Amino acid sequence: MTADDKYSSIPPGEAVPCANHPGRETRVRCSNCGKPICPECMVYSAVGIKCAECAKLPRSALVTLKPDRAARAVAAALGAGTGVGLAYYLLLSSTGFMYFLFFLGAGIGYLVGEAVVRASGHYRGVETAVIAVIGTVWAFLVPPVLSSILRFGLRWDAVVFSVSRGSVTTWILIAIAGYVAWQRNR
Repeated sequence: MTADDKYSSIPPGEAVPCANHPGRETRVRCSNCGKPICPECMVYSAVGIKCAECAKLPRSALVTLKPDRAARAVAAALGAGTGVGLAYYLLLSSTGFMYFLFFLGAGIGYLVGEAVVRASGHYRGVETAVIAVIGTVWAFLVPPVLSSILRFGLRWDAVVFSVSRGSVTTWILIAIAGYVAWQRNR
């Protein structure tokens, strides 16, 4: 049982014994873990009063991607990837103009990366960078797979062919977009 679980059941504002000094009652909690702390145990920081253990940790050790934010980031990556990917293929099929493809690829990576950053509560790390790259690859793979399923039904050979038939330019665009999405979330 972690400190967060142990102290989360105590109602806020209720006088409880200090975690380190059981003979002293306090109404103050660590702003990070919620542990009850008396004036002797308090460490004042820029973001509130903390216990000695939480005050020692660097900020990078305290900030984590919570499961609900990760789920929102995945949903945002898949949603943005689907929308941007379909728009990209619609634009590509209607114009056929190849010069701006690399700018479009970078733009797709930026848009999916930005959607993940915002959905994760502006958390940046390896987790969100991987989610953004997956969403970016999704943007390039969903339209041809969807087109193949609509044309030929759900046949594995048609789906595999639709994914593997991309030209070298397409794979370079995917790499550029993935790199931009990675950098946006790192």
